[in-house]
Amino acid sequence: MKVQHIQTLVAIADAGSLRGAAEVLGKSQPALTKSLRQAEDDLGVSLFQRSSRGVVLTEVGERVLSRARTITSEITRLDDEVAQLRGEQKGAVHVCLSPLAAIKIMPRALSRFHKSHPNIEVRLTSGLFPGALKPLREGKTDIVIGPAPPVGLAREIAVEPLLDTPIVVITSRNSPFAGATSLAELTDARWIMIGAPLGPGDIFRQPFINNGLTPPKAMTTSESYFGAMSLVESLGAVCTFPLRLLDDIQKGWDIEQIPLRETIAPLRISLMTRAGHPLTPAAEELVNCVRIRSETIKHS
Repeated sequence: MKVQHIQTLVAIADAGSLRGAAEVLGKSQPALTKSLRQAEDDLGVSLFQRSSRGVVLTEVGERVLSRARTITSEITRLDDEVAQLRGEQKGAVHVCLSPLAAIKIMPRALSRFHKSHPNIEVRLTSGLFPGALKPLREGKTDIVIGPAPPVGLAREIAVEPLLDTPIVVITSRNSPFAGATSLAELTDARWIMIGAPLGPGDIFRQPFINNGLTPPKAMTTSESYFGAMSLVESLGAVCTFPLRLLDDIQKGWDIEQIPLRETIAPLRISLMTRAGHPLTPAAEELVNCVRIRSETIKHS
């Protein structure tokens, strides 16, 4: 496939229609249709199927798209890297952050970074594993900073530990569980899990197992920390929470730590990049700023 065919494929997939992709690329729809047919002829397979709502990727098209996104991302990074090596302030760094990283790590790291790279754009998004890992593998994201994924989910990803944070259990101040002192008293509580199953919020079950208790089931999950905090506060629900964030959260929410005698294994916050894919000079400098800030937090 030619580079123009790859760009055509990505644009059509993102727009969901040939007309939308043509507008994004500044080409006529017939020209884009011709480019798509050439790509399909080169590969010997159909990449899209037409539907009443536009075009839909075929099964083979989904696989090809994943590779195509990686290629387009690498082309953009190549342009940025060469410009930066020439001394130009050009390009962008895409970073996905967990809530703790967004509040505790990135503000100071970004302030330090912009002193030397004032014209490099830094695009921040939020997310936790496993959802944050797919964009990283595809090259949409340069860096992920958050809880380290299990080994089985870290395929093709380089993981660098930054710091550990103790985990506590929180609830609202007027919750009947606010005065609990053991996990056994929380088996009937309404648990909120932050993030998707298999994500870092799922860690609340293991302490129950370690103490010979049947782990409760979280009947509510929230991809948003703020959504979870609202449920904890209003419903008297409980959930696990990073201790390093608790002071910040308590300032705005009627929430407190449950004084449990059992301990929960700390959560490791790590820096993740694609294995075998070097970062641009600007991204490397941002990573160095993140390391410096993380060391400061560890010793504070």
